[in-house]
Amino acid sequence: MENTRVKSELKRVVVFLENVVDKITNYLNVTTITSLENEIAGDKDYFLKLLKSIRKLVVFCEEALDACITILRNQPFKEDVANQLLFKVYQQCIERYFHPKNDVWYEDSRSAYSSTKAIVFRKTPPPSLADLITAFEDDFQVVREVLDKGVQPQF
Repeated sequence: MENTRVKSELKRVVVFLENVVDKITNYLNVTTITSLENEIAGDKDYFLKLLKSIRKLVVFCEEALDACITILRNQPFKEDVANQLLFKVYQQCIERYFHPKNDVWYEDSRSAYSSTKAIVFRKTPPPSLADLITAFEDDFQVVREVLDKGVQPQF
């Protein structure tokens, strides 16, 4: 029975990661630093750091997606490996989204109480980039809650 829960969580994560990878990749394929500067006057170094954070996020999500698909294809399904991968997705993708390494945005922990968006940018970002990041917030939150309840590291 437990095997079914882990497998269904893994399938849910695959759909989620496919969406994230697709949207970020499409955005990065048409976006340049010049196009961001044309949207809004701002700090070029900050814009570069934003793009760097998004690139890192999509790389982690692509790698996790590939690993999830591989585990789902393997027979027999290895629950312990899948559980470890879900923990890794939580650590590298979910946490990276809410807390990027270069700290260009952060999660407002009070947002749950104030019914506001959780992602707060350190400086004013270009609108297209802000829209991209905040569009994922609800999905990342849902997956975080699912994984937070069901995934325990097994070392």
